[in-house]
Amino acid sequence: MLARHTLPENFRDWNTAWGVPFGFRVPGRRAVEYRLEEEDPLRYGPFGFQQTSPTREFEYPWAFFTAGVESGMKVLDVGGGLSGFQFVLDKEGCEVVNVDPSAKEDRRWSTVDGRNRWLTEDNHAELNKLFGTDVRLVMDTVQAGLADGQLEKGTFDRIFCLSVIEHVSLEEGRAMLESITELLKPGGKLLLTVDLFLDVLPFGVREANFWGSNIDVHELLKGHGLELEQGDPRELLGFPEFDYDHVVKTIPELFIGTFNPCLSQAMVLRKP
Repeated sequence: MLARHTLPENFRDWNTAWGVPFGFRVPGRRAVEYRLEEEDPLRYGPFGFQQTSPTREFEYPWAFFTAGVESGMKVLDVGGGLSGFQFVLDKEGCEVVNVDPSAKEDRRWSTVDGRNRWLTEDNHAELNKLFGTDVRLVMDTVQAGLADGQLEKGTFDRIFCLSVIEHVSLEEGRAMLESITELLKPGGKLLLTVDLFLDVLPFGVREANFWGSNIDVHELLKGHGLELEQGDPRELLGFPEFDYDHVVKTIPELFIGTFNPCLSQAMVLRKP
């Protein structure tokens, strides 16, 4: 399915309660990358420490409610960065692991006054302390975390991968999905969202933009043995049922990200 801009009431209430997507508004607030330096950073809430796409206003509550989150679940947030979603899951009683190799990447433009504004072990630990949470951070890819034993096969009830896949190649995305499938318990679910860029083929003329490319979702999922439990194939790029005309006609109803013009493809995949 593609995200609609009219959100259900429970989504809106959840966003209000947690300050989604950019943290609680504070008059005269400083830019996101400086907030941990302030005397009272807690006032921004868990979502106040990472720049993000406006589409998260749909994606975070959709993932939370659709997953049926329950206390005691073991969950994995793939590419969680400094997002508040992982800390909310912890506060709901889940055992949470965030796997993200961000600090290992070349982000020459990502420092402010010599401090990394993206994910590091130090600033992740600061947020755990601030929110009284115990999210475990694995600073590596899903594939490497599985291979070296940092992530254990067949142990996760839910895995969240929200707007990550479009930033990598199809080949790397398929490798991620293979590892994710191994990590899920039988009956476990993957909550997956994939951006659909409006300036990239088949909607624009570019093959890719600064943020990534339009991934063939059908090819991404093929052969992993995951069942599509929720998602409209007419609105998932690459599926035989994908209907370009339907998507274009539906655009007035859809949630369009303004940071980079994109739609959000959302689906639930279950491991038999």
